[in-house]
Amino acid sequence: MINEEARKFRHALGAFPTGVTIVTTTDTRGEPIGFTANSFSSVSLDPKLILICIDKASINLEAFTESAHFAVNILSEKQQQISTTFASPVEDRFSNVNWQTKTTGSPIINDTVAWFDCAKNKCVDAGDHYILLGKVLEFDSTIITPLVFLRGNYVNLALEQKMLRAMEDDNTQVLVGALIECRNQIFLLDQEDGYFDFPVARSLGSIDDENTLLSNLHAIGIDAPEHYLFSVFESRDDKTSLIYYRAQVAGTTQAKGGQFFDFDDVPFEKIRDKWSRTMLKRYIAERALNAFGIYVGKETDGKVEAIKPDHQ
Repeated sequence: MINEEARKFRHALGAFPTGVTIVTTTDTRGEPIGFTANSFSSVSLDPKLILICIDKASINLEAFTESAHFAVNILSEKQQQISTTFASPVEDRFSNVNWQTKTTGSPIINDTVAWFDCAKNKCVDAGDHYILLGKVLEFDSTIITPLVFLRGNYVNLALEQKMLRAMEDDNTQVLVGALIECRNQIFLLDQEDGYFDFPVARSLGSIDDENTLLSNLHAIGIDAPEHYLFSVFESRDDKTSLIYYRAQVAGTTQAKGGQFFDFDDVPFEKIRDKWSRTMLKRYIAERALNAFGIYVGKETDGKVEAIKPDHQ
């Protein structure tokens, strides 16, 4: 089990945004293998060297340390599902992925932001990981927007920017809300008519901006500096754009004007809207998997882009 100091160190490292890669090679039978990783870096321009890190506990460790080659595929925002697949214990991770080979025979995934086909230059023992240095033999890149990883979460930069612009547009009706969790408890605001609602406002703002979501949360004793898009959809009734974020907080004692409910004790019958109930049920299900997605669409018609945490 990870100790408190290691957890804090991992959290601090997670403050540095990274891209998301799929590192690939072939095993001794010539079968393709790969894993999701964000521990990738350039090393040298001349000669062309890059590195990736692989956990010593990885099921792929032997294949990668013994192979003479590997490839690094930098994923685009549209390839979250590929990241999910390669971070999960799937028997054949390549079955639904389009790929090809170049110089070394390591799998090159189609439609990525960039790829690097490498001969292994060196394998360095480094604590609980090995560092694999690769000499780049062939590469290519595009102008596609990359998939970004920050503080243990995937970030859709294009969608985030689109939502922020919508909030700033006076001609667009926007309602911004939040699902606030603390240790498998969800926060719901008490309303005078006996129903419960999520905290909402007309914009995200900050704690210093009056009548914004973050300032309203601060006023009731909840600070959520780390928040991530969870649902983006349009109201069927008045075409309002509803933007919901998710956030986890450390404690519940300061919260006013509402209650934290254990997941098993949520009074769904008293949550006002059907779409709010559906959204919360999805949150609880995804929390159980520690794997969140972003719902995009309308109240009754949309899709969830599945996202899972990084595993090797």
